[in-house]
Amino acid sequence: MMESIRLESLLHRGNHCVAIRGRLNPNADRVVRTFPGRQFSKTHGCWYIVYSEELLQDLRKRINECQPVDTSGDFKQKVRQDEGEVKIIQFPLPEGYHECLLRIRYSEATVKTYESQMRKFVTWLHPKTMADLSDAIINDYQLHLASVKKVSISTQNTAINAIKFYLEKVHHGERKVYYVDRPIKETKLPRVLSQEEVKAMIEVTENPKHRCMLMLLYSSGLRLSELLNLRWRDFDIERKQLFVDGGKGAKDRVTLLSEEALIFTQHYRSIYNPREFLFEGPGGVRYSPRSVNRIVHRSATLAGILKVVSPHTLRHSFATHLLEQGVDIRYIQVLMGHENSKTTERYTHVTTRGFSMIKSPLDSLKISVTPQKRLKE
Repeated sequence: MMESIRLESLLHRGNHCVAIRGRLNPNADRVVRTFPGRQFSKTHGCWYIVYSEELLQDLRKRINECQPVDTSGDFKQKVRQDEGEVKIIQFPLPEGYHECLLRIRYSEATVKTYESQMRKFVTWLHPKTMADLSDAIINDYQLHLASVKKVSISTQNTAINAIKFYLEKVHHGERKVYYVDRPIKETKLPRVLSQEEVKAMIEVTENPKHRCMLMLLYSSGLRLSELLNLRWRDFDIERKQLFVDGGKGAKDRVTLLSEEALIFTQHYRSIYNPREFLFEGPGGVRYSPRSVNRIVHRSATLAGILKVVSPHTLRHSFATHLLEQGVDIRYIQVLMGHENSKTTERYTHVTTRGFSMIKSPLDSLKISVTPQKRLKE
């Protein structure tokens, strides 16, 4: 049976759009790629067009000639007409939600994530309200996330936590309401770089600010948020330590300060003279996470690295390389700021330490490099 295509309501860059989701067959793919005004969003991983009823009907008709289209999507209940312009309705957060997040002092990143997930839930819930909330509704939403939106397990868990926060902290509801099924958490090993790959990334990065960022991420095992919160006062030059102020979970810690990284950071400061944060954008504001991600991706590409590399890859590489140098895993746990030792133990699964002493059983077979006979097809 041919898979159907879903046309879904999407808010993208402030515009109400129509997202095209599902596996397109060659003919339907050709229709979409030649449709007027179509664009591809890397953020949402789909083709889309800016919404108008006329374009929607035309798109639906053209695709339906090549492949079945799911017509269950309702584009009208979530839009309004403002002076002839169609806009998506911005459903408000539950009363007190934002204030409660700030009161408990969640990090800026957590506040943004929880509010984003909560808005998506409230939008899906419409025309029902939070007063109608039940465990059955929450489980229905999980099914929607898993089977329709096909989000990752991590995103699904974050969505549950955002709803759970409302029930526990804002609404002070009964515990039975949020006893809902949780998806099985994936066990993913961290992706790491070799020391040669890290060196290549740093050496191809000519901009002093960008190079300094890479050196500190790797040499101190910093999270991206921790890097962007750094101030010069966090550098203990005498003790060769770096103070991480309010890391994940609002926990302070001390980590390594590399001699090489310190020398280069001093060189960088003499050029840029940042005022408050070590890394600042235009106007003295804190550097944006998106910009750092782009810097890391570009440096990895220039270094000829084919792996997917992020700032967190450099943090994983820091821990793995320390383990390979023989550093006790308990010290690594402290340097990384891991509350649970099991988090640190993941690096034992990716280290190459001791691998040189192990031989693959294939090597003992002494197979000829050149096949003696062609295998019959």
